[in-house]
Amino acid sequence: MVEEQRYWDTETETMSRDKLLEYQWSKLLPQLRYAYNNAPYYRRSFEEAGVKIDDIKKVEDYYERVPFLSKTQIIENQRTNPPFGDLLAVKPEDLSRIYIAPGPLVLSFTKGEYDVLTAMIAKVFYMCGVQGRDIVNVTTGYHWVIAGTVIDEAFRKIGCAVMPGGPGMSKMHIEMMKLVKVTVLMGFTMFVLQLAETAKEMGIDPSEELSLRLLVVAGDVRTENTKGKLEKTFGAEVREAYGTADLGLIAAECPEGGGMHLYEEILVEVIDPKTGKQVPFGEGGEIVASDIVRKAMPIIRYRTGDITEGLNLEPCPCGRSTPRLKRILGRNSDIAKVKGMFINPSEIESVIKRHPELGRFQIIVDRPKLLDELAIKIEFNKTVDKEKMEGFLVNELKEVIRLKSNVVLVEEGTIPQDAGVLDDRRKV
Repeated sequence: MVEEQRYWDTETETMSRDKLLEYQWSKLLPQLRYAYNNAPYYRRSFEEAGVKIDDIKKVEDYYERVPFLSKTQIIENQRTNPPFGDLLAVKPEDLSRIYIAPGPLVLSFTKGEYDVLTAMIAKVFYMCGVQGRDIVNVTTGYHWVIAGTVIDEAFRKIGCAVMPGGPGMSKMHIEMMKLVKVTVLMGFTMFVLQLAETAKEMGIDPSEELSLRLLVVAGDVRTENTKGKLEKTFGAEVREAYGTADLGLIAAECPEGGGMHLYEEILVEVIDPKTGKQVPFGEGGEIVASDIVRKAMPIIRYRTGDITEGLNLEPCPCGRSTPRLKRILGRNSDIAKVKGMFINPSEIESVIKRHPELGRFQIIVDRPKLLDELAIKIEFNKTVDKEKMEGFLVNELKEVIRLKSNVVLVEEGTIPQDAGVLDDRRKV
């Protein structure tokens, strides 16, 4: 790529809104047929909904008739027919990348589509202002999950030098960013805030002693003043990105702000989470998305569970034509997102069922300071050594959900009968 040019792909990024919809539909209809013909899940899903693929002739048909897909459905489908479920649309020997997301959820890619995916994400980062001369510290996870490696490759497609920092080890991050003169930091919002606090504890002023010029943050619900705090603390511009493990990055912020531009190869709609019907353009609701280029494991009308303020349909001064996704407000399900990782209640339940003396449980997520805190309250119905059992469960659960939690055993009947399985106390 030539660093001086404004767009990664001028034609697709600046086409008119009508041309954009025409472009997306020209790819979506063949993708629907591909998924229907090659992934048994979709054929069955359509048939159960009373829909034939030939019934889908225009965009309105897609919105009104194509069934939704959820993370829970994918997890259950793969659990019933391991390891890939019947969403796989290629032969297993054609796969090049396999990732494991919490759930567990197996995500598969052919080499060709993985290259397309990294190019998509490269375009997103380029739009944020990343340039080939940048040195980037990627602080998302590299093990099992998709985030680290695909983001790493996307930055290198732009021409950046990448430091695979990964999560944790905050002090080392600060030391190495100072040593190497990192110019771009990519990570989850709360971890980036933690790095700021770590720098101050080390007696380092991030705005003066680090070389950062740009922060790309994602993965966490943020408060309104978080962006300003990050900009002031690091003396760097901040761009927000949004994505899911299942779909990759969906949107990102250009230098003009006003929301995050949706990616052309992801068709996004906003629905009322209770009725499943589309809301009027611009209004808030649950984000639903389809990847219109994926081959190994097509993702069609995927309900993310994330609630947005809506879409900004005003023309953007940057010249890009895609709508801009407004702020993410939270989630609409019992699958919480903690430190960038999804916590599936069924995984916790699978651990609890190993112990007959344990019963109902509740997931409690809070953010008293900068970082998410996860607690799991579990009722017990027999005499147990609470301290010993709690310590044992912390380790057992960490093996499954990959996060350390605070396990609290309480007597049977303590959790109210009308209490939800998830109590998310984080302030939006």
